[in-house]
Amino acid sequence: MSHTAKVLIFHKYKVMTINYFNKSMVLLLLLGLCFPVTILAQLPNVAPPNVWNIYSMQSNNISMDDKRNAHVILPILYDSRVSNRSYFGFYTTDGHSFILAVVFLGPQSPVIWSANPDNPVSNDAILNFTREGDLLLRDSDRTVIWSTATVNKSVANMGLVSGNLVLFDQNNSSVWQSFDHPTDTLVMGQSLCRGMNLSAKPTNTKWLSSKVYLSAEWNGLRYSFEPAAYTQLFQAETRLQLRPTQTTLASNSTPSSCYAFVNGSLGFPDKIFSLPSASSLQFMRLESDGHLRLYEMIEPSRARMLFDVLSMAMDFCDYPLACGDYGVCNNGQCSCPSFSHFRFQNERLPGAGCIPLSNISCNHAQGHQLVALSDVSYFSYSLFLSLAISGSSQTVCMQGCLLDCSCRVVLFQNYGPGGDDGGYCLLLSEQKLILFAEDSTDRFSVFVKIQGNYSYKKRMIIIVSSTVAGLPLTWILISAIIWKKCKKDQEQLLDSIPGTPKRFSFHVLRVATNHFSVKLGSGGFGSVFEGKIGNETIAVKRLEGVEQGMEEFLAEVKTIGRIHHLNLVRLVGFCADRSHKLLVYDYMPNGSLDKWIFDTSPSFTLSWKTRRNIIIAIARGLSYLHEECKEKIAHLDIKPQNILLDENFNAKLSDFGLSKMINRDQSKVMTRMRGTRGYLAPEWLGSKITEKADIYSFGIVMIEIICGRQNLDESQPEHDIHLISLLQEKARSGQLSDLVDSSSNDMRFHVEEVMETMKLAMWCLQVDSSRRPLMSTVAKVLEGEMSIEPTLDCTFVPNFASSNPDVEGSTSSYIPSDSHLSGPR
Repeated sequence: MSHTAKVLIFHKYKVMTINYFNKSMVLLLLLGLCFPVTILAQLPNVAPPNVWNIYSMQSNNISMDDKRNAHVILPILYDSRVSNRSYFGFYTTDGHSFILAVVFLGPQSPVIWSANPDNPVSNDAILNFTREGDLLLRDSDRTVIWSTATVNKSVANMGLVSGNLVLFDQNNSSVWQSFDHPTDTLVMGQSLCRGMNLSAKPTNTKWLSSKVYLSAEWNGLRYSFEPAAYTQLFQAETRLQLRPTQTTLASNSTPSSCYAFVNGSLGFPDKIFSLPSASSLQFMRLESDGHLRLYEMIEPSRARMLFDVLSMAMDFCDYPLACGDYGVCNNGQCSCPSFSHFRFQNERLPGAGCIPLSNISCNHAQGHQLVALSDVSYFSYSLFLSLAISGSSQTVCMQGCLLDCSCRVVLFQNYGPGGDDGGYCLLLSEQKLILFAEDSTDRFSVFVKIQGNYSYKKRMIIIVSSTVAGLPLTWILISAIIWKKCKKDQEQLLDSIPGTPKRFSFHVLRVATNHFSVKLGSGGFGSVFEGKIGNETIAVKRLEGVEQGMEEFLAEVKTIGRIHHLNLVRLVGFCADRSHKLLVYDYMPNGSLDKWIFDTSPSFTLSWKTRRNIIIAIARGLSYLHEECKEKIAHLDIKPQNILLDENFNAKLSDFGLSKMINRDQSKVMTRMRGTRGYLAPEWLGSKITEKADIYSFGIVMIEIICGRQNLDESQPEHDIHLISLLQEKARSGQLSDLVDSSSNDMRFHVEEVMETMKLAMWCLQVDSSRRPLMSTVAKVLEGEMSIEPTLDCTFVPNFASSNPDVEGSTSSYIPSDSHLSGPR
């Protein structure tokens, strides 16, 4: 398989969009099946409001298959007017975790749509069909897991039609349907439109961050594997003639928005793929191995696989995961890259991948060795280039892997044939995709780590130390010498890894800060001091009580050191000298934002223009972290104390001590609570967070900047302590202007702009994290390129009183903890 990104083109000439409910007869003609027209009449429906609790529904469960008693559906709706019954309700395979799903009775994998496929709920979860017409799924802690977002859209009832969950208005027109939000399955009669995609659910836990997608583009259906750089676009007349390495678009392409799955084809009306004719209901599923398989329902309630849909356009080796971890795919066959160092994980299933013959032990890192592999490269060359570090030599690249116990494979490519100018270095760990492609050129150098023996010299030291074991003091001295030498060698090697910020000795920083005499501030894990190196003024953060080892600390430094943006404070360097751990940043003359907006007697107040520029700068910095880095970075401690101002009051985000890397396909990150009291998003109580937690904290900071006070201010009267509760109250009563900072004289001349910014903050403060905007959207609104969402829910602080007897009062009682959880400042 070539490592070049693969693209195949398939094109259709006409545009046809079908409203399946207003034009039901057209749908039935397209299906070409013998289902009675009465399928759309007399629908079982439920009018709001209604509440379904999983626990109370347990006695009404329906087994999905006689052989799998644990696989049950707790039905809410069902449609029995077709030969293959479909249900909508709570589906479980273990009796403990549930997904809200539409299922067909009988198939081995019955789920055809799910509201929360990657986020199961417990048996205390509740589905609420609200009076306002919204369908809300809440977990046991009252966290909103999913919603149709159909508030005030005149929803009158809910029905199930051939596997399609539909919310209808009073005119029986569709307001919302599950067909418009596919997961991994398409049912006959369903279309895949632009903005939608099928996403295969991975089965290998190591590859949870990498998924296969089938999405609709204006000129065809796009098959993609992420991490990005592996895509194929299917286009009609040339699909069988094009080779995988070609990228050809027809000049007469006619844009289309939807591609229908009907009897005999996918991509109606131009048949992107021809399919076997249906004798009963069909569905297709994008599965974990990347194949799109067509199934047909057979009586009695069984499904059989009919066709591998993409097989007309893709060969076996075109599927990225065809040969698994460490596997090499060539001409439809899987092999291991070197049988002297690897073996098949399962001899009978070569596609399951290969495993190293030697187990890597971090307890015996001294014996780690790198051996060369021949005739292989990374499975995607463009992905290699996007992930690799540029500028290192092959020796330094290899040393970096030997120092990182998690590293398993080294890939290196010289810039030029001479190899003297450095090249591209990529280190792969067990948590990343170690997928190889055949490559007979000499462009790549690939090395795999094996567990070897200690060197002869180190073995002699061990023998000597054992010989004098009867002399404890001698043994201790020898051990100390060995440890010190290994540590010194390690630190020298780390200094040479490209992309690492400058390393300072503790002595240099002690002199630079005049023995840490000028203190700029302090935080949860240490203090910040002013210093000077040459003509450059620096800020030195001295970490104290940080429970991090040397390896984790250096890894964090290296990660943060590669982040560069106008609105992020630059990490100049670091010190990791014995027990001393320090970070060196650019000096910010105007300090942190909190002293400019919370000071009760400031020398002067910030103008509205300055405040607005600060808000825009924070939004741009967060947008970069969330959306522009190779991996999403959640800051997780956004607050005024971590927003620093330069001499011109330009704002920069600082303090990444609690930041979390998030794979782009990882919808949620399970983590312990972190952050600062008063700025924590509601979802922290469930320990399920994404970068959207930053957006909630950002909304609080926006309100603090506008109001000139802290969110939690215990010097205020009891009713006014919690600013966000006040905001909620004033928003509902239409008195937002009461909260504007009265100390700023010019804000009254910008009332309209201030009110719009407050509404933007309210959008960021939505309790349901899925309703909060992206930070790029926030930045565009502030820059006047987009408008604010017209209908906002004025609930910013959830009420946990009903579910927690220890919590008194209502929404204002949401104060998770009195402990200060922020990172070093």
